[in-house]
Amino acid sequence: MSLLKINHLHKSFEGVKAVNDISITLEKGKILAILGESGSGKTTLLHLIAALYEPDSGTLTLDNERIIPPSEKLIAGHPDIKLVRQDYGLFPNMSIRANIAYELRYYEENYRNERVDKLLEISGLAHIQHHVPRQVSGGEQQRATIVKAIAEEPKLLLLDEPFSHLDAVNKRRLKNEVLDLIKAEEVSCIFVTHDVADAYGMADELLIMQKGNALQLGSPEEIYRNPINQYVAEITGEVSWSSELGVLSSELKRYTLNSELRTFLRPLQIRISEKSDIKATVLSVKFLGAYYEIGVQVQDTQLKMYSFDKLSVGDNIGIEIKSSS
Repeated sequence: MSLLKINHLHKSFEGVKAVNDISITLEKGKILAILGESGSGKTTLLHLIAALYEPDSGTLTLDNERIIPPSEKLIAGHPDIKLVRQDYGLFPNMSIRANIAYELRYYEENYRNERVDKLLEISGLAHIQHHVPRQVSGGEQQRATIVKAIAEEPKLLLLDEPFSHLDAVNKRRLKNEVLDLIKAEEVSCIFVTHDVADAYGMADELLIMQKGNALQLGSPEEIYRNPINQYVAEITGEVSWSSELGVLSSELKRYTLNSELRTFLRPLQIRISEKSDIKATVLSVKFLGAYYEIGVQVQDTQLKMYSFDKLSVGDNIGIEIKSSS
């Protein structure tokens, strides 16, 4: 069942199109990631959904009811949509518990206390509930901000670059914690990011934006395997382009780049195979933790592949190239 529907949405600033004719639907309980470079319009789209910006044209509905734009309201926003911006938005001199409870200040005291207790428990923040924000980590602050946003049980949670302030360790941890929290509360979510790694493992759907346009919408796996163009391919992961290797496999996808037909290859499509007739020379070896990134030369083309086994520069190997689908 659909929760949010966006139809032919437009928004320009001083003649520059920030959002250009975007139409998407978000199902209840799903998580959508919006990916794009800086200036792609993703944050503007988030503010339009939150009813904080006035659309030039187009319609937005939540649960089949029109989202009223700022021009028609005394106070901009929507009671069932909560936006968490990049700055944490916590009151600095109030405890984590008090910050969350503040969102429920108009509710009956027993309900408020029970609700805050539940949120602190499922978010893993109970042990720091009496600390003020400056006494906890960045990841805990971000988690508290998200908990505060969902305290009133909104239908839709919007997150603007939720992981941008965090180091790699805290980012991985927070992704899992936020995913668990969203699922536990059964809230739908849209978040924007410029790093596709934030979307993988978290988002049910992925929207790629460029210069205000929606280029491709689908599951992260589908877009990774079948990008519609060079921009989508390169923003969603490592890719190699070749004008020669298409003759090696008729199943490889081809795209036109600068008026030339090029073969599209992800590192995962290339595997070591002793029996293969395709020969490659190892040019580089990078240790990336769980695996190695191997640079190889095949004919006049340089490719990247992954391997669990360490190779050495100069090794001659056979490789197998598989279809992306």
